[in-house]
Amino acid sequence: MNIRKEIASRITTNCTLLLLGGILLTLPLGCKTAPAPDTGFLQQPERMAPETERFPFDRVWVKPGVEKDNYDYVVIAPVNTEYLMEKTGWKAANPGNIKLEESAVELAEYTEEKFREAFQKDERPGWKVANLTGPRTVVIELAIVELVPSKAAFGALRLAAPVFGPAGIAVGAGSAAAGGRPSVAIEGRLKDGVTGETLFMFADRQEAQMRIIDLSAVTWWGHAKDIIKYWAEECVELAKTPKDYQVKDRSFFTLKPW
Repeated sequence: MNIRKEIASRITTNCTLLLLGGILLTLPLGCKTAPAPDTGFLQQPERMAPETERFPFDRVWVKPGVEKDNYDYVVIAPVNTEYLMEKTGWKAANPGNIKLEESAVELAEYTEEKFREAFQKDERPGWKVANLTGPRTVVIELAIVELVPSKAAFGALRLAAPVFGPAGIAVGAGSAAAGGRPSVAIEGRLKDGVTGETLFMFADRQEAQMRIIDLSAVTWWGHAKDIIKYWAEECVELAKTPKDYQVKDRSFFTLKPW
């Protein structure tokens, strides 16, 4: 009897692996969505351009001559979600929805926490987290500027889709948002801690990874957690690797069920 159970278990496992292999063969290893439109958070965003030899983001700009070795500390500023709520219409489409506004605050706090945590946990030489600006310090300013939740989130949270944004009008045809697929977009800049001069800018939009079982699809921004963590890790890697090192983008597929 035990032998039969073991044989049945192995057959089930093999079938599952074959099915999973078939799914993986039909999927791209990575999936970049169309860049998100500029929101106004970054000044002179037209200076940004794709730089795939080094950066995993849609567009970047680096101040000519800037050297990261001239800095020892990094301050993570509170994350901006004003552009997300106001510019993409979430607040207007859901007036009085306190839960949505609380979620926006939680999203900002989570993003700030993950960026700070990524720098703190990395033991390589380089920038260390500080709480105050000053000499040899850079400040990272971030804004979550677009969020397209899963269909499950719309139903579970009784959300109304904005007229602009997830409906696909303001965000551009052919994008993840236009297609209704869960995604999130960020804009960020690094500033000198003394002069306030902008040293680096980036913008990126990422589609949520495909999951076998999606247990995160019941919150407004749960699908964005992994993406935000990747962004934080990518920024740390950029800060602590040579200029000729290519920071790779994330995979489009994950086996994690949460």
